[in-house]
Amino acid sequence: MNSATACSQINSALSLLEKSFGEPVFDEWALVERDAGNWKLIEYGGNRKEEFLAEFKTDMAALRGTLNPSQDQIGDFAFSHEGYGSGYDAHICAGNNLFVLFNNTAKSTGEITSNPKWKMAQIHFMELLEAFLADPIQ
Repeated sequence: MNSATACSQINSALSLLEKSFGEPVFDEWALVERDAGNWKLIEYGGNRKEEFLAEFKTDMAALRGTLNPSQDQIGDFAFSHEGYGSGYDAHICAGNNLFVLFNNTAKSTGEITSNPKWKMAQIHFMELLEAFLADPIQ
């Protein structure tokens, strides 16, 4: 899939997550690419783009040990229970050297996943993951 289709898929999945959960699970997301050893932002969805961009380099450096395009396979994902504020809460490897980062700027992943509604809502995250497995971002 192309990045425009990916953005549509991401926004749709986040809307379904919010509807199932009763509040936003992730209030921002970013499609990032590792190119020649550097990370670059491809697309951003959220309400704090300027702040996000100002923190991007530092936040990506913090993920150096977590996101490794040479080892991560399309469909790999993880949740960080320590993420809070601008720290990323989850990611999906959505294409070669392409990752979608998810964040809730108000709650930690631990707070979100402790809500009983999370078990039923997370199906929408997994459906997004399956969409990237079937048709990775090019």
